[in-house]
Amino acid sequence: MTRLRRPCATWIPLTLMLGAASGCISLRYDEPAPGSQAHAASDVTAEPAWPAMAEAGEAAASDGASAATGPRADAQADAESAPPDTPARRATPMRARLEAQRSGADDATSGGPPSWRTLTRLAREHAQAGQLDQARALLEEAARSLADRRATSTRRRTVFGLRARLAQDFAAHGQPDAADQLADQLFEEARLEPELGDAALVSLAYSTAQRRREAARAAGRTDPQLPLLALAFDTAARGTASRERLGLAFEVSGIALRSGDLELARRAIDQAVLDARLIAPGDRVQAASLKVYKARIALAQRDFAAAESSAHAALQLFEEIGADPASRGVTEITLARVLGEQGERDRALELARTAYARLAETKPLPPHARRQIAAGLARVESLAGDPRTAEIHYREALVAPSDGSAIDDDLIRSVKDALAQLESGPPTTGAPGAPTEPAEPVAPTEAEAAETTPAS
Repeated sequence: MTRLRRPCATWIPLTLMLGAASGCISLRYDEPAPGSQAHAASDVTAEPAWPAMAEAGEAAASDGASAATGPRADAQADAESAPPDTPARRATPMRARLEAQRSGADDATSGGPPSWRTLTRLAREHAQAGQLDQARALLEEAARSLADRRATSTRRRTVFGLRARLAQDFAAHGQPDAADQLADQLFEEARLEPELGDAALVSLAYSTAQRRREAARAAGRTDPQLPLLALAFDTAARGTASRERLGLAFEVSGIALRSGDLELARRAIDQAVLDARLIAPGDRVQAASLKVYKARIALAQRDFAAAESSAHAALQLFEEIGADPASRGVTEITLARVLGEQGERDRALELARTAYARLAETKPLPPHARRQIAAGLARVESLAGDPRTAEIHYREALVAPSDGSAIDDDLIRSVKDALAQLESGPPTTGAPGAPTEPAEPVAPTEAEAAETTPAS
């Protein structure tokens, strides 16, 4: 038995080795010759030498062909003339387009219409040279050539984005009329096909809104350009969370609230709260601040449940982290106003007076925080039927000068309106038309407003 096992043990490895060898032969791996094209392509740093290598290879091939004779040359010729092992690839429209791109059949030099790639390349060259009108004409032609594609087509969105950046270039080169004309055209296209818009549309809408808002301010008018800001926000909302989108949502919520578009203000602040959870889940100061904004917007909507819940959550966060008196006081006065508007006057007064007591802190609170707390207490006292005391605190809210911000100026105007109405009319009882300090989304701050801006 022992003698029978040894031959088997010897033949089994030998058989496996022969099988592996035959398998390797059947795969027919072709090793590239040192002077072949494949070998040259592997050295990407030798690009300038490629033409010389190709010429040398052709010469060597011709010399070898003239010198090679006999059965070996015939066998090599037969092998070269044999059909390839792999079948020909089936023709498809996609492969035809790719082949046309490789061969340049779709270029203007071939006699046919220029491709969108050629048009966009030429447009870039004209834009870099400052020839913006020529660039616009080329990009519009590229857009027309792709008009039959879906709005989600990468090519269409690429051309749309280049046109959006060109509109900004017109403005940067001191051509606002041309910039507005192209921008309005793109805004209308995006309105008809919202999927066209992406980051380029967000940038164009926001920059155009800023430019037009500054032009209106210089002319003595107030125009927040809310429709364009809404377009920028809605476009950004279809993308992914980012710090830029968080900052945009925060800004839009405040402008929409001041403009009276409470639905947009609520959508924007809800998006900001959600993005903050994804981007900076550990930033509890930012999370609490955003909840105060949401409470104020919900209060303006008369959504007392959401307003109270958000204010409670913000106050709890600030207590947990030991926030500064300004942050706590502004949050307490916000919650007090919510309670007072719901008719819980006793609880509202108690909480409002707690917030007011923070004004006596050793370190003075920022002027805007002092104004919010004094005006909030006045509002709660007015709701509780004490107009005389409310008038005192409204006047106190006007003592500090404006800090120069638009938010503080809006609050001052609202306090003056509330004071004038309180002096001229009957005591307020919380009716819908009663004077109120504005539900402006003013953040509670650690020290300065810039420290708790969500985009920071």
